[in-house]
Amino acid sequence: MTTLIGYQGDGWAVIGSDSRATDQAGNYMELSLPKIIKNGRYLIAVAGSSRGGNIVQFGWKTPTPPSTNDTLVLDKFITNKFIPSMRRAFIRAGFDMKDDGDYARTESVFLIAVNGIIYWINDDYSWDRDARGIYHQGSGGPLAAAALTALDVRECTEPEQVSILVKKAVGVATQWDVFSYKPVYVAVQHFGE
Repeated sequence: MTTLIGYQGDGWAVIGSDSRATDQAGNYMELSLPKIIKNGRYLIAVAGSSRGGNIVQFGWKTPTPPSTNDTLVLDKFITNKFIPSMRRAFIRAGFDMKDDGDYARTESVFLIAVNGIIYWINDDYSWDRDARGIYHQGSGGPLAAAALTALDVRECTEPEQVSILVKKAVGVATQWDVFSYKPVYVAVQHFGE
């Protein structure tokens, strides 16, 4: 119940989000903290349960990533260091769920950027990178992805240009997804930040 959108540039990443939190009954609040946070050398955006966002923002010291944007090296790091560290933080906080014979999962999903590379992390701790460079999570995510595509984001070469389009795309989603609302937040990460 959120709108998250990300765009993968050449050595940089842009992530945008809305600002509404809702519960199962449709009650909502306008959040005082953004859904996109900086923790260590990561930008982390959360959709789903706010508890996951609370933990990654206030209850987890992220592992130091390798100083590269080589995706093969980062893919191995995300698999072998980042995800296990995140899961340990969730287990300590009582947020990780696992029934006998089932896979471990949470009630949150994430877009993270590390060294200017975006990763889509699902509720079962699996991750992916999109070949098209457009990422989304949450109930309004598909709307924002469609809007971002229609705005010809791939014609942009600078993060400042993309940031404007990401803000517009999330704004479109807030008009059509009852679980998303303004203000819109946008964060940029370059390799080396």
